Amino acid sequence: MIMSYQIEAFLENGNPSLKIWDSKDHSLCLSWTYRGNEINKSQEIKKEVHRLFRQLLLLTLKEDVNNVRVFKAK
Repeated sequence: MIMSYQIEAFLENGNPSLKIWDSKDHSLCLSWTYRGNEINKSQEIKKEVHRLFRQLLLLTLKEDVNNVRVFKAK
Protein backbone atom coordinates (compact mmCIF):
# COMPACT_ATOMS: atom_id res chain seq x y z
CA MET A 1 0.00 0.00 0.00
CA ILE A 2 1.40 3.37 -0.99
CA MET A 3 0.73 6.30 1.29
CA SER A 4 0.42 9.82 -0.07
CA TYR A 5 0.99 13.00 1.84
CA GLN A 6 0.16 16.69 1.65
CA ILE A 7 3.17 18.79 2.62
CA GLU A 8 2.93 22.33 3.97
CA ALA A 9 6.16 24.30 4.35
CA PHE A 10 5.80 27.82 5.71
CA LEU A 11 7.18 30.47 8.06
CA GLU A 12 5.55 30.76 11.48
CA ASN A 13 6.61 33.96 13.30
CA GLY A 14 9.69 34.01 11.06
CA ASN A 15 10.67 30.40 11.86
CA PRO A 16 10.59 27.65 9.21
CA SER A 17 7.80 25.14 9.81
CA LEU A 18 6.72 21.91 8.18
CA LYS A 19 3.48 19.95 8.45
CA ILE A 20 2.80 16.66 6.70
CA TRP A 21 -0.75 15.36 6.43
CA ASP A 22 -1.95 11.90 5.39
CA SER A 23 -3.91 12.48 2.17
CA LYS A 24 -6.23 9.55 2.77
CA ASP A 25 -7.60 10.30 6.25
CA HIS A 26 -6.34 13.91 6.58
CA SER A 27 -4.53 13.16 9.87
CA LEU A 28 -1.47 15.16 10.86
CA CYS A 29 1.60 12.91 10.55
CA LEU A 30 4.37 15.39 11.32
CA SER A 31 4.50 18.88 12.73
CA TRP A 32 7.86 20.64 13.07
CA THR A 33 8.80 24.25 13.77
CA TYR A 34 12.35 25.51 14.18
CA ARG A 35 13.02 26.09 17.89
CA GLY A 36 16.54 27.51 17.77
CA ASN A 37 17.75 30.71 19.35
CA GLU A 38 20.42 33.27 18.49
CA ILE A 39 22.92 31.97 21.08
CA ASN A 40 25.32 29.40 19.59
CA LYS A 41 23.33 29.51 16.36
CA SER A 42 25.38 26.97 14.35
CA GLN A 43 24.91 24.27 17.00
CA GLU A 44 21.19 25.09 17.29
CA ILE A 45 20.69 24.79 13.53
CA LYS A 46 22.45 21.42 13.50
CA LYS A 47 20.32 20.21 16.42
CA GLU A 48 17.10 21.35 14.75
CA VAL A 49 17.98 19.71 11.42
CA HIS A 50 18.68 16.46 13.28
CA ARG A 51 15.33 16.75 15.06
CA LEU A 52 13.52 17.29 11.74
CA PHE A 53 15.24 14.38 10.00
CA ARG A 54 14.54 12.11 12.96
CA GLN A 55 10.84 12.92 12.67
CA LEU A 56 10.94 12.35 8.89
CA LEU A 57 12.67 9.00 9.37
CA LEU A 58 10.08 7.90 11.91
CA LEU A 59 7.35 8.89 9.47
CA THR A 60 8.86 6.72 6.73
CA LEU A 61 8.96 3.77 9.13
CA LYS A 62 5.18 3.94 9.38
CA GLU A 63 4.99 2.76 5.76
CA ASP A 64 3.97 -0.79 5.02
CA VAL A 65 7.12 -2.93 5.18
CA ASN A 66 5.81 -6.06 3.44
CA ASN A 67 8.45 -5.78 0.72
CA VAL A 68 11.37 -5.71 3.16
CA ARG A 69 13.60 -8.78 3.21
CA VAL A 70 15.39 -9.68 6.41
CA PHE A 71 18.83 -11.24 6.12
CA LYS A 72 20.59 -13.20 8.81
CA ALA A 73 23.52 -11.28 10.24
CA LYS A 74 26.42 -13.31 11.54
